Amino acid sequence: MHPLRTVLTAFAQRPDVLGAAIVSDEGLVVESALPSHFDADAIAALAATAQRTLQTLGGATGHGPPSSAVVEASGGILIMERLPTGSTLLVLAAPDGDLGALLHDLRRHAPALVSLV
Repeated sequence: MHPLRTVLTAFAQRPDVLGAAIVSDEGLVVESALPSHFDADAIAALAATAQRTLQTLGGATGHGPPSSAVVEASGGILIMERLPTGSTLLVLAAPDGDLGALLHDLRRHAPALVSLV
């Protein structure tokens, strides 16, 4: 198994995480540990569109490009963490998980993913 997939799979096995993926700016799946009932290709394309929109919004507000975004929905939480490689770590979290601990772990471990992408 590719080391990046190993890391994503381990992360996705957390009780507060439903799945994780690395997506390119072009909307392609770099690596995925999403449950089989998700369409990883469609999610990657939509995540890339969302990332571009967030960058535009950051520029329009004078805040610059966002390094992360958290979207809370009734069915769970979507976290997008920008990686310096020009890709995005996408995490689907459970609605009742510890968001603070999850964000802390993401920010702590995201730099290690860079060498694997």
